[in-house]
Amino acid sequence: MAREGPNWEGLLKWSLAHSDGTNSSPNLSEEDRKWFMEAMQAQTVDIVKRMKEITLVMKIPEQVLESQGVTPQDIEDMLDELQEHVESIDMANDLHSIGGLVPLIDYLKNSHANIRAKAAEVISTIVQNNPRSQHLVMEVNGLELLLSNFTSDTDVTVRTKSLGAISSLIRHNKPGITAFRLANGYATLRDALSSENVRFQSEDADLREAALKGLCQLAQNRLTGEDEEKLKQILQERVKGISQLSGEERQLVDSLWSIYNHGPCPLRETGFLSGSMRM
Repeated sequence: MAREGPNWEGLLKWSLAHSDGTNSSPNLSEEDRKWFMEAMQAQTVDIVKRMKEITLVMKIPEQVLESQGVTPQDIEDMLDELQEHVESIDMANDLHSIGGLVPLIDYLKNSHANIRAKAAEVISTIVQNNPRSQHLVMEVNGLELLLSNFTSDTDVTVRTKSLGAISSLIRHNKPGITAFRLANGYATLRDALSSENVRFQSEDADLREAALKGLCQLAQNRLTGEDEEKLKQILQERVKGISQLSGEERQLVDSLWSIYNHGPCPLRETGFLSGSMRM
């Protein structure tokens, strides 16, 4: 995990907020302001340095790491730390500049399921509401690998995390939505929601819920008529298998139905969606 330390950036923002003339707090002296800025700069340099170190480790072949006593848990912990760093949009974009994005995406092919899942989670953080990183991940075939893991991985957590990353990657991303459609992504979502598909049994509730959330993400985009029709078909098919859904999944279906059909969802009419359920 990342080292704990003072949040210099937060402290500076707090100090500036209390010295903007809207309250009685004394203004920050020039000396204090300089100290804050130097501390923040040092912190930023340290993070970039640490991200470069993580990048070097990610580039080392898996078998070499194992021969040096590096365990899969060590790699997971390292990815946890990286995820903390790339929560900043600037740091997320810098990851590609320092050569870390490609080896991170390569971790989607790691032999350990937990590492594949964690890599997808970090990618999701990187592209969240970040058009530049969305573009960069698309450029290095990140969507293709995520789709492959979602459709083919034997581990349900990897599939779920991969779908979460896909949803973040194509949100408000027209080229991403187009690529998703061309890669037969809608059929994959339909399979994930189908109770008849032997690869996605009813116990995989997290995956089905992630698929519904993915549909909600898509619904928030401006879609072509073809894309809207595909979403409607998936939604109608899922309503037919409603007895398999959890309460939260039914709420998600209800939300999607209201977006595309502008009327009450059949779940309400049939009593599958109780008005007392949490919204």
